[in-house]
Amino acid sequence: MSIDRESLQNLLGTFREWCREHVEVADLEELEQVAEDVLGELGHAMMQECLPPLAAAHGRPAGGVVCLCGHKARYVANRQRGVGTLYGVVEVERAYYHCRHCRRGYVPWDAGQGLSGLLWTPRVKSLVAQAVGYLTYSEAVEMLELLSGFRIEESCAERIVAELSGRLRAEEASQIKGCLEGTVIPLLPRPPHRLYAAADGVSAHIGGSWHEVKVGLVYRGVPGKTGIDECVGQHYVAAQETAEAFGRRLYAAAVQAGVQAAHEVIFIGDGAEWIWNMAELHYPGATQILDYYHATEHIHSLARIMYGEQSPQGERWAKDHCRELKRSGPTSLLRAMKRMKPNTSEQAEAVQREIGYFTRNRHRMEYGQFRARGLMIGSGPVEAGCKTVVGTRLKRAGMRWSPAGADAVLAVRTAMLSGDRQRVQNAAKAA
Repeated sequence: MSIDRESLQNLLGTFREWCREHVEVADLEELEQVAEDVLGELGHAMMQECLPPLAAAHGRPAGGVVCLCGHKARYVANRQRGVGTLYGVVEVERAYYHCRHCRRGYVPWDAGQGLSGLLWTPRVKSLVAQAVGYLTYSEAVEMLELLSGFRIEESCAERIVAELSGRLRAEEASQIKGCLEGTVIPLLPRPPHRLYAAADGVSAHIGGSWHEVKVGLVYRGVPGKTGIDECVGQHYVAAQETAEAFGRRLYAAAVQAGVQAAHEVIFIGDGAEWIWNMAELHYPGATQILDYYHATEHIHSLARIMYGEQSPQGERWAKDHCRELKRSGPTSLLRAMKRMKPNTSEQAEAVQREIGYFTRNRHRMEYGQFRARGLMIGSGPVEAGCKTVVGTRLKRAGMRWSPAGADAVLAVRTAMLSGDRQRVQNAAKAA
């Protein structure tokens, strides 16, 4: 963009003179309101003066328009449409083409400007989607009007988010396909030393009942002040889909983050079978860690069954073994459980169940060794992600979602929380 600085200074001089002659206010609040109103009027005037010539200057593409079916689309006429900008709706004319063979219509100028069948410009769509990624639809449209004077109906905001999320999901699907085929390799200035991946599930009211939304997180581990890793560079994914499909989605995010070049890969889970299956399939050779706090819950649960609720002896037994588990793994705990003498069938079943649990996950519970290497042993980041991605946005009081509506918000919200606003902006420009 090029602006003649001299002419701009002349314009500002004229505007300052106009302010001195015509602006009379009683206080600062009134002055700011007048400034806001004048800026809105100036913006609308600029759009009315500059946008129609911009469309007219495009003319007809040299060589015409070739249809997707391979035939040439013919020019029909210039057609008018409204373009919804941040400063109001402006009418423009642009060339319309039609293919007689497949009956498709084309407006090259619209495609070049990122204008879809919706009224709004890419900038408007991007801002609306980003606002909805953080706020409810009603809050988003209210906040946009409050901050900028821009007005839009909730129903329009819903259509915008649906359109953009469809493009985001299509882009993700393409990345997933490329990652699985080995054609997407990230170009990293420096491979991550340690890359963590984690997954969890959280329920939301979708489609008339409670359904699980799977949430995944990929992040780099950087040694903190205590010598234990801290998470940086979080990238979130979330979707309502099968474990197999979600595993591919999370793996694609990990590839983008450099999992193939990482010096060490760590996968943390809460013990759910679908999570470990995912880890085995997509991250062979990764260090698997069962969340320490989930493991301690099993110890406390067994203590209550064996010693009774709020038993001092049971509490001491549980605390001692939790401490030992963190220090040197589950060996001591397994010996203690095998020595237990259950008095009831419930106790006998509980002991055998927990022996099986700690035996199956033994290699995932070497917490002393993990901590000596500086590894995180908790799934706190992904559990926090469940609250941040899903809980804060989809589970507010009284919220009920359609499957498509929930998925649309999740697509935008995960991009925003991952610090990837550019993806949303690009989706808004893709006509």
